[in-house]
Amino acid sequence: MARRLIWTVVGTLGLMGGIAGTARAAEWADALFAESSHNFGSVPRGAKVKHDFMLTNRLNEPITILNLRASCGCTSGRTTASIVQPGQTAVVEAHMDTRNFVGQKSTVLFVTLITAGGHEAEVRLGVTSNILSDVVLNPGSIDFGTVTRGQTPSQTLTVDRIDAPGWKFEKMISASRVINAQLVETGRQGGSVSYLLTVSLKPGAPAGLVRDEIRLIGNDPQMPSVPVAVTAMIRGDLSASPSVLSMGEVASASGAQGRFIVRASKPFTIKSVEGAGEGFSITPADKSAKPMHIVTVNFKPEEATARGSLQRTFRVHTDLPGEGPLDLKATLHVAP
Repeated sequence: MARRLIWTVVGTLGLMGGIAGTARAAEWADALFAESSHNFGSVPRGAKVKHDFMLTNRLNEPITILNLRASCGCTSGRTTASIVQPGQTAVVEAHMDTRNFVGQKSTVLFVTLITAGGHEAEVRLGVTSNILSDVVLNPGSIDFGTVTRGQTPSQTLTVDRIDAPGWKFEKMISASRVINAQLVETGRQGGSVSYLLTVSLKPGAPAGLVRDEIRLIGNDPQMPSVPVAVTAMIRGDLSASPSVLSMGEVASASGAQGRFIVRASKPFTIKSVEGAGEGFSITPADKSAKPMHIVTVNFKPEEATARGSLQRTFRVHTDLPGEGPLDLKATLHVAP
């Protein structure tokens, strides 16, 4: 099933190191997550695995997910929302790339949260994998990149295992409604087994971000399934420029302002824009229907607690039929 997510750039941080200027996790922040760790179990080398950590805002004020950082370059994170209102839930995805490791591997995703009242805390989410050396995925996932809606690209992935003459896959499982998949055994000789997985996008897949998963179910109880991530950005009629809005250096209370141009081939209206908060605001959009709109982003440093290099994602909802939300990314640097 296609899911629309907000991408957050994840840097590298020493596992035992701290984050400058960020408070250690407070009990209120830890309690927002249903769990604080996940074990992927045994996975093939090369696999890209993910886990959803559920965050529920049980406070009486909004929470902003300020930043994600990882203890290892093999780990990255994403969120489904940057601001979580009271009573609402967001997903923090933890991804692990196993290409460069064998054996037990544990990493930490550091999640920085801040309340509307200015209370800041850091939550540590741990993920662990047992990366097998005798099973290899190549490539580690299916990534179609950016495609135009209606296109049906196809990609393949191989699964190879050695010293397991009786091993086999028995079925495939996926909740996705936008992909087709076929699995074929291509070799079985001298204890080695090979499979070829072919995946394609359906012609009716809607515009938006695809982040799905196929699970290959096998007969080995030590590795009952092999996860295969499937990603794509299906571009519809809606587009924006620039692709990333650089608002420059902010050194005074006057703040900064920037503009996106949002276009389509036919008239449309902007119903809402998400992402305001922590000093960022959106000038109300023109409610008339037209093929081009200006989305103005404003930043006031006195209304923000964070300093340094900041990145914000805004989500534009329109009345175009069949079009998903359009994500706009803005960056700036706030002087201390």
